Amino acid sequence: MNVIGKRAGRWMSAAALLAVAISPTVEAEYDEAAQTATARLSEEVRFRGANDRVMLAGTLSRPAYIARDMPVPAVVLIHGSGPNDRDETLYGHKPFAMLAAAFESAGYAVLRYDKRGVGESGGSRQGSTVVDFAADAEAAFSYLKRRRDIDSLRIGLLGHSEGGMVAPMIAARRNDVAWLVLLAPPTVNGREISRYQNNQGALDRGATAVEAEAAADEASRLFDIVMADQLAAQRDERLLAALHALAARRRMSEAVVQAQRESLSSDWFRHILAYDPAPALRQVHTPTLVLFAALDHQIAPSQNEAPARAALEHNPAAEVRVLPGVNHLFLRSNWGAVAEYPRIATGLAPVLLDTLADWLDRVEDRLPTYTAQR
Repeated sequence: MNVIGKRAGRWMSAAALLAVAISPTVEAEYDEAAQTATARLSEEVRFRGANDRVMLAGTLSRPAYIARDMPVPAVVLIHGSGPNDRDETLYGHKPFAMLAAAFESAGYAVLRYDKRGVGESGGSRQGSTVVDFAADAEAAFSYLKRRRDIDSLRIGLLGHSEGGMVAPMIAARRNDVAWLVLLAPPTVNGREISRYQNNQGALDRGATAVEAEAAADEASRLFDIVMADQLAAQRDERLLAALHALAARRRMSEAVVQAQRESLSSDWFRHILAYDPAPALRQVHTPTLVLFAALDHQIAPSQNEAPARAALEHNPAAEVRVLPGVNHLFLRSNWGAVAEYPRIATGLAPVLLDTLADWLDRVEDRLPTYTAQR
């Protein structure tokens, strides 16, 4: 059995990860062992997604210090919502590039890919729902299973935000996912999440508590229209009327109204409003680490931690934690609001990297017994 983890490699410091994520050939100023651990081999790959019409493009990287003919454990990185590329680039931050560097330094191969309709991947996001994105992520997992240089019994899934809903959907329907890491996963339905986000977003923009609650109520009325059991044309007519009424009070332009109409009436949003992640989590029996960010203004621990614990209470190999001082991207933060993202330092928080290193090392110790029982 090939056991590779913190014992074989070394999880790098945040500064070292930043250097290697920016450029795989950078001459970083850290010791020789660190340079060896961060040397990696990268391969541009393509694989079919949910169906033959979707060809996904990504990067498969593995540590160079391990012989090419030795199968290594692997992880698929699954993005959050929106048009994410393989690095999950947002406001100059590239959290997936840094996560990849961390896993590579510890002996893992990493597959990260552009979401359908983004970057070099084919297909279209229009008309797609979380179900489609889960099928794409499962296709990435199956692609790794077919490769001879990957240990097929040691492939895990790491999902961030929406990806934290997607990963359990896959693990719930197959028994060969070695482990799950869920970073800031929604654990209640999308309607509750969206109401919270509207309330918190208003507070972040300077609204009073009363004003923020009113904004959340307005959003909920729009959700009622979106979810109404009506013909699409009837829903659209009602939604447009409600948005125009809202625009008159808030002085919103027609362009903003139309953009809101398109977003709210999309297949993705209608599905996410109704989707409850808890049933899939309850079907997960693989080792699972759920991490929430204490300063997350999008997937708040106050709303999601307790449901996560309840859904996973049957799973003795599951852990749920809240990490201090970090935001939704697991960057060190003072406040947590989205408006802060462009102004804070790039680099995953050391508390995240240390937590992952410790947990994965313990999972590696247990995994041979676990796989033998499957």
